[in-house]
Amino acid sequence: MPRDLLFEIGVEEIPAPYVPGAIEGLAGAVAREFEEARLAYGSLRSFATPRRLAVIVEGLADSQEKLERLVVGPPARIAFSEDGTPTKAATGFARSQEVELSALEVVDEYVQVTVTDAGRPARDVLPEILVACADSIQFPKTMRWGAGARFARPIRWLVAMLGNDVLDLEYAGVSASNSTRGFRFWSPGPHELGGAGDYEDVLAANLVVADHEKRRNLIADALDESAAELCGGRVVANEGLLEEVTFLVEYPTVFAGRFSERFLELPRDVVVAAMKGHQRYFAVESEDGRLVPRFLCVANAPPDFIDDIRTGNERVLESRLDDAAFYWEEDTRTGLSDKVESLGNVVWLEGLGTLLDKTRRLEKLASWLAQRLGAEDDKVATRAARLAKADLVTEMVRDGKEFTELQGTMGREYAAASGEPEAVAIAIYEHYLPRFAGDDLPETEAGTILSIADRIDSIVGCFSEGLSPTGSQDPYALRRQAIGLVRMIDEKGLDLDLVELAGSAAAGYGRSGNGSELEEEVLEFIRGRARAFYIEKGYRYDLVDAVLAASLADLAGVRPRLEALTRFRKNADFEGLVIGTRRVSNILKDQSLSGYAPDALTEPAERELENERARVENEVGEAVERADFQGAVSALLSLRPTIDTFFDDVMVMVEDEELRQARLGLLAEVRTLFMRIADFGKVVLEGEETSS
Repeated sequence: MPRDLLFEIGVEEIPAPYVPGAIEGLAGAVAREFEEARLAYGSLRSFATPRRLAVIVEGLADSQEKLERLVVGPPARIAFSEDGTPTKAATGFARSQEVELSALEVVDEYVQVTVTDAGRPARDVLPEILVACADSIQFPKTMRWGAGARFARPIRWLVAMLGNDVLDLEYAGVSASNSTRGFRFWSPGPHELGGAGDYEDVLAANLVVADHEKRRNLIADALDESAAELCGGRVVANEGLLEEVTFLVEYPTVFAGRFSERFLELPRDVVVAAMKGHQRYFAVESEDGRLVPRFLCVANAPPDFIDDIRTGNERVLESRLDDAAFYWEEDTRTGLSDKVESLGNVVWLEGLGTLLDKTRRLEKLASWLAQRLGAEDDKVATRAARLAKADLVTEMVRDGKEFTELQGTMGREYAAASGEPEAVAIAIYEHYLPRFAGDDLPETEAGTILSIADRIDSIVGCFSEGLSPTGSQDPYALRRQAIGLVRMIDEKGLDLDLVELAGSAAAGYGRSGNGSELEEEVLEFIRGRARAFYIEKGYRYDLVDAVLAASLADLAGVRPRLEALTRFRKNADFEGLVIGTRRVSNILKDQSLSGYAPDALTEPAERELENERARVENEVGEAVERADFQGAVSALLSLRPTIDTFFDDVMVMVEDEELRQARLGLLAEVRTLFMRIADFGKVVLEGEETSS
């Protein structure tokens, strides 16, 4: 009969950021390993706290599923002599498969046998599987202890039970048992379990909420209720902090604390950051959105001990806010613009100058971009570029520890306090957006310009010094910056030539030059990020490759081009056109062209193709000008019969040099026309082998 399996790894406290990935890794490994081992089960649940990672597999089969497989052996002429006597090859093959000679069959001149694997009992295969699952868990950093075991933190106990039975399992020098541990200080245990079904109840009775989803919901509900009781308000939303706290505690208790109202004179983000920083407190706001001098904290303790904890937390927060008030007072003694020259004392990156050097490049790039994009007021972007990095030398950001994450935010606040226009202050803040995948994009024109300038300057600068990403290493977050660049151009539909942009950025490093090696490397890198971006959006990889191969000059036109190709891809003319363009590319491959002389064309089929090409070129040009890419592709499809007739009636590679060059030139013009939309030769047709 099916039984439930419990596997728990008990550890010393794992850092909270490690836990979500670890439990996801353990659960994923169990699912994969059980499938590979042919162990059927009903459902899989996972549990995680700072001190434990666990899974319960419900309805696990008693044994592996039976497997029949066909094994092909040696050729029959080698396995049997002419009179049918088995040779050593046959007997060896039968022995290797653990079958009798009589089980061997000859099919299509080869010996084969059907081998049946009846499957082993689950309790026999589970120990090695569970050890492999534990071993597969990945952590940002690991520790070594004992006999060389590696894990995020030392393993102190293991529970491995199938039904009521303890499995014979050892990992990292610890043997499995049926005893778990409760809350470290008030109910440590050990506590015996009768089976997997007892797990949650036994832990709950000993002050541990094992289910992390349940624990998260308990915390969220308690925070909402407490905020409403305090002031009829709400918790300042912070999903990242909620997840972190969820994996910091095993038995959550929410309580409220106070701080002095005088600190509400500080910028809101400073007060919230002081709470969140090292303290992991939640800020509270009134119904109208104003902060109140209260905070909520999640303690890893029963309610009886909260009063002492509250007093200590209030004292620590008061100290943090005192520091923040001091930094704010010091920083606002002078205006933000007065701090710019101090950037010359801070190295940006080795070999790439100081932050003041970067600031000067940003000013030039922002000015160029503002003019290139037709900004309403280019002075806003250039002024914001001048001040964008100045908050990095303020006391708050430079020395404030938990406030360093407020770069950009403090730039906005100090700009406003210095009397800078609101548009400039907002652009300073927005130039860091988007900070991560899915983050907001800059909303203002100046913020967008400055964000693009900052990203392309960083990418070009790092590539110029050989600091490009390698494998999984990307210490300067260039991939993230490139994706942000692609997102802004794509989602805002910016008419911005990436080739020109890379060239302008390279000029800031004295490395300009059309088609320079540096620019090519940067463009290829951005093309790779753009490819990943559009594939993630659901477009076929071959269509993405086809469009991006044509040009990066019009990145804003990539999505509508992809939409057009997706729509026409299953059209019969489209397939024929792809085949035709491949023939064009194959003929032109390795050919040197001396120019195009259409007057040398005399055959009706080639004259017709030239006339149709000229007509379609006008239609495509007008359609692209209107951003009507479906119309452009439709116009290209109309060339299909003319191209087919040309290849049927015309020999391109004739001996006459002038005529051959004219025909090659015609095909080159056709290829150039198609490349205005995409490199159709990269499109994978139905039935062809695909690989992303």
